[in-house]
Amino acid sequence: MTSFGSYLLGAAQLAVLAAGFGLAAYWLRARLLPGWRGAPARLVEVIVAVGLVTVVSEVLGTFGLLYAGALLICAVLVALAARYVPTARGGGQTARGGELGLWAALVAIVVIAIVVFDWAVTTKHALDTGIFNFDSLWYHMPFSATIFQSHSTTGMDHVETVFVNWFYPQNSELLHAVGMLMTGRDTLSLFINFGWLAVAFLAAYCVGRPYGRGIPAVIAAAILAGCHTLVVREPGAAKNDLMAAALLLAGIAMLIEAWNAHPEDRRALYGWPLAAAGLAVGLAAGTKVTVLALAGALSIAVLVLAPVGKRWKAAGWWFVPALIGGGYWYLRNLIVAGNPIPQVTKLGPITLPHPDRLQEGRPNFAITHYATDTSVWHHYFSPGLHGAFGVLWPLVVVGAVAACLLAIFAGRDKLVRWLGGVALFGLLAYLFTPLGAAGVQGEPTGFAINVRFVIPALLAALVLVPLPRFLDAPKRQWGLIAVLTVVFLVTDRPDHALHDKARVFALAFVIVFVFVPTLIWLARRDGLPTRAVAGGLAALAVASIGLGYPVERHYLNHRFANVSAETSVPGMGLDKAYAWTRGIHDSRIGLVGTTAGFAGYGFYGPDISNHVLYLGEKGPHGAYNAIPTCEAFRTAVNEADLDYLVTSPFLNFLHSSKPVASPEARWLRGSGGVRPLFREKEVTVWQVTGPLKTHCGPANAPLREVPNTPGT
Repeated sequence: MTSFGSYLLGAAQLAVLAAGFGLAAYWLRARLLPGWRGAPARLVEVIVAVGLVTVVSEVLGTFGLLYAGALLICAVLVALAARYVPTARGGGQTARGGELGLWAALVAIVVIAIVVFDWAVTTKHALDTGIFNFDSLWYHMPFSATIFQSHSTTGMDHVETVFVNWFYPQNSELLHAVGMLMTGRDTLSLFINFGWLAVAFLAAYCVGRPYGRGIPAVIAAAILAGCHTLVVREPGAAKNDLMAAALLLAGIAMLIEAWNAHPEDRRALYGWPLAAAGLAVGLAAGTKVTVLALAGALSIAVLVLAPVGKRWKAAGWWFVPALIGGGYWYLRNLIVAGNPIPQVTKLGPITLPHPDRLQEGRPNFAITHYATDTSVWHHYFSPGLHGAFGVLWPLVVVGAVAACLLAIFAGRDKLVRWLGGVALFGLLAYLFTPLGAAGVQGEPTGFAINVRFVIPALLAALVLVPLPRFLDAPKRQWGLIAVLTVVFLVTDRPDHALHDKARVFALAFVIVFVFVPTLIWLARRDGLPTRAVAGGLAALAVASIGLGYPVERHYLNHRFANVSAETSVPGMGLDKAYAWTRGIHDSRIGLVGTTAGFAGYGFYGPDISNHVLYLGEKGPHGAYNAIPTCEAFRTAVNEADLDYLVTSPFLNFLHSSKPVASPEARWLRGSGGVRPLFREKEVTVWQVTGPLKTHCGPANAPLREVPNTPGT
């Protein structure tokens, strides 16, 4: 599927990109936060590098210039410019608390290795079959592929006509598109979330570090990072729940670092430290709408805690980087729909501009709708929480709430007290989140899937567990580490992965990316020169590139080649269509019937060269609805200039095994210009051989025939 030469070219381009923006981030941190050292400095550099890639890509994409060459030139220019930024004054380093030492650190590393092992097992399944996560096939990866193909970030990619997810913020999809630009394939997308897993652990350590609790904070974060709801969705896919949570936690960690830089007067909660934290939170808001409540609460805390007389300036330091990091997509929505968040249709009595929809996936209920419904709690909420967070889910949830309350009423400083309030607000806001209990009245079947909406708030709460003062004694800290480790092992059950056939790959992955870096860190701790450490890391990078080539070949040779309902890639009558697409290149493929739309990514092909269009009808305020008549449908097929067309039923979200009939296949009868290639269940793949007749007979001429989910 890919030659070694093209693979090396992609790896070289990726290395130049990482080196350019990485050096720029390092130099900016060294000059604007010169007093920061160690883990907090590395955290700032990661966030700044991600921010630079995101903003530069958005600027290029606005003008249709998002090409690999343009991005690489910008990476070099940005690095050169950052090299000559003048050094800022101030920026002291927080005093470190008393960590428990090497043995405690090794416990944390083992816990991290177990989480990575569990994630690697899921990733191996994706390497063997193709990305199988539903949301990734539905919109995450199609958004990235469209950016990759169009070299633009201004378009709206209408992947189906039921939801309005083309209005979602797309920071994560943009990063996946950058990976495609550099390598020409989507292989990197299977591993990007491991980077966000590392950021989450680093941010958790930095939250506890000033108080001597970095290690237990990491283990507390592992309880969430290793939970079932993340392990089965994040690795080997393009989901962005952990990315948003990690970015938000990074912002919190930077605030804690800044707060402890000048404990005598808190002057450091201002200026460049505040800007770095604001950038992280803005990037989170530009990743997922569900973090907006937390981001808003954190913004209030920042303004309240800002130095007296400098709150307006502090607001500038906070909000300007935040808007740079996440405002792009909301501005695009405002221009297109007249509303930065078109999903919000009302603000009190005021009706906001929003797209009207002809179809619905399922009724949208918040969890509070069922607050007193014991039957729903028994049949849906409790099993859903057990599936998401394991047998000890009550302890996880109660522990998170207790940590917030302890922080509020007995926090060791004012910032910790406010952070407890912020995390608790995020947990409460989740209860009011639309789609939190999606499904027909009395049957919130969407709860178990959408429990991931609480991940950012839950992570922000769990890392507060180790912070109370009564845990200051070393023996109590060791006791806490033991308790957290046991909770992690019992509730996440990572031992199940040991029985998976992918365990050999997972073990090799852990050795290369956890144990080898740990050995380098231990050698550095024992006095290994910096030059030797750099050489070791460079050797690790070269080895990773060498190992990556057979991994990529394996992935591309098996990507959607032997799909079936058993692998969930994709099922729904699309198995033959997915396998067929492996041999289709540089073609225009139209999709109709939302079943095909919800699994649209497989039609882009292994080299992402096919242009995939879901046929619909544009409306006011960015609306995109199903085509309601036979004549309009045939006209749309002609205007799309298709090579192939896939017709499918309407996906029944409430009962997926019972799809709802969609009329497009019937509308093709007697149209001419198409011939069926093959059929599987209700799905048919057609070759478009010429223009369709736009006049439909009496049997095919309903004024409006739009399928919808029963019960909506």
